[in-house]
Amino acid sequence: MLLVPGFTGSKEDYLAVVGPLADHGWRVVAPDLPGQGGAPGLGGRGAHTDTALAAAMAAVATWFAPGRPVHVVGHSMGGLVARALLIDRPELVASLTIVCSGPGPVPAAAQPNLRMLQQLLGTRTMPEIWVIKEQLDRAGGWAPPSEEVARFCAERFIANDPDALHDAAELLMTATDRTDEAAQVLAAHGIPATVVTGALDDAWPLAEQEQMAHRLGAPWQVLPGIAHNPSTEDPQGMADVLDAILRRAVPA
Repeated sequence: MLLVPGFTGSKEDYLAVVGPLADHGWRVVAPDLPGQGGAPGLGGRGAHTDTALAAAMAAVATWFAPGRPVHVVGHSMGGLVARALLIDRPELVASLTIVCSGPGPVPAAAQPNLRMLQQLLGTRTMPEIWVIKEQLDRAGGWAPPSEEVARFCAERFIANDPDALHDAAELLMTATDRTDEAAQVLAAHGIPATVVTGALDDAWPLAEQEQMAHRLGAPWQVLPGIAHNPSTEDPQGMADVLDAILRRAVPA
């Protein structure tokens, strides 16, 4: 199983879910995307497209399971990357699970903060940007569960490659809707897919996520009481959900 993280995330977003998945019998790899959390970026600004990020995940997949396809799980922006991986390298994908992601750009209401981030990346240092971001996040209701988590979130954000972060924000605002293209690949290769949504998710509208599942010919599974990141909000529950989904995808 290949777990792809989302915007301003990293492999650590899956830290609590890896153990329960291993208990279910799965071999799991959860990499950083290029430029995340201290991982090297792909070059200058403009280099971190969904296709380029998907190519990096393809390299992870072939290293992790040489000669075998992997079950790809993409969260949020990672769902866009996972979709590109499916389209570009379907032979590497055993199944596709898109978690709390959408078919195209995030809604207009979410874009001013992304534009502001891009502007700050040209004028402020990463520690300065973190202070601004944290203030906005806390004003919006976010609070870290502990000082340890607060320190980690700060260190992780500051370690991001600025060009990769700028490109990631651009991808979220301008992503091409490739749902129909992905549906054709799924059908042509007989690859199963599932869309998983937190019932309280506000990143992409739930109606968009449901319609995306319909267009993919995939079941839509809604997780009660979950917002945007089920792997951190309910790791055991998410592991159980993924195990059930992927066992249905594995031929008897």
